[in-house]
Amino acid sequence: MKNEWLAGIAFGMCLSIASCSNGGPPDALDDSVAIVTINNEEVLLDRFKMEFKAHKKKFWIQEAGEITAEELIWLKNRTLEQVVQNTLFRQEVKKNNIEISQEELGEELLKSEVGYPDDSFNKRLEFEGLSRKEWENAIENNLLINKLINNFVNSKVSVSDDEMLLYFEANEARFHKSEQVRALHIMVETEEDIHEIQKKLQSKRKDFSGLAKEYSLGPEGARGGDLGYFESGQMPEEFDNVFKLKVNGISDIIRTPYGFHLFKVVDKIEDRKMSFDESKKQIEQVLLRGLQDKAFHKWMIQLKKKSVIEVNYDFLEKIN
Repeated sequence: MKNEWLAGIAFGMCLSIASCSNGGPPDALDDSVAIVTINNEEVLLDRFKMEFKAHKKKFWIQEAGEITAEELIWLKNRTLEQVVQNTLFRQEVKKNNIEISQEELGEELLKSEVGYPDDSFNKRLEFEGLSRKEWENAIENNLLINKLINNFVNSKVSVSDDEMLLYFEANEARFHKSEQVRALHIMVETEEDIHEIQKKLQSKRKDFSGLAKEYSLGPEGARGGDLGYFESGQMPEEFDNVFKLKVNGISDIIRTPYGFHLFKVVDKIEDRKMSFDESKKQIEQVLLRGLQDKAFHKWMIQLKKKSVIEVNYDFLEKIN
């Protein structure tokens, strides 16, 4: 359930490379000028502007006046870092002849679409500002990058049972099943739609599940909005208040960059302590994540060191 949720809610965030085809900094800047050159590959200003707009959307920034000069510098540097990293990834994919099959791509595309009722998936693409081709290209790019990182980073590290047991004994108090809730979810694009749904719930003309099937843009909509059981931290932090609801309680309207949301809690499970066997998978993930993060950081440093990266800081300064 968590993977499906993340695939839905993080939809726009993971596809920023292909998104945002309109708008950006002042037209006075020449879009054909290279903002950065990476191993003789020029990244033109128009591509940087697309990434920059995507980062603005991610951090809820609509106008330059909404942030301080220091925040603007941070945002531009964050975008520059992402552009450089994505370009290096693509170059390494090509250099190492990394490929994915049509079957792999087809399975991932199908997995991303499954569960969306009627035409809601196409509406989601439209909401994110993506054509279907851009979306498919972004999915393919993500698969190639994942394979690259797995081949050169993740596959190089592992943890033993002894290491996991030592970690469990040192951190036994941390391993417990947190409180879980089972919730139904409705997500729509506009505030008008969510208020209309709220009115229908209050009038009891339709139940929450029926309205989710009818209106929700999320993949779980076809299941009446059923997200299954999840723990705190598995969802974006905007949804933390869902855990404060009683069984059969319905949340207030929650706004995120991806739309307007309502939740209904249908069940709760109290927290409890876990055994080592129950904890092993979680411990392995924790230890592997730490090792993989260190290995990835080291790999990226080496990759940048052997690369020639030239930034046009005069143009970068003018972007707002």
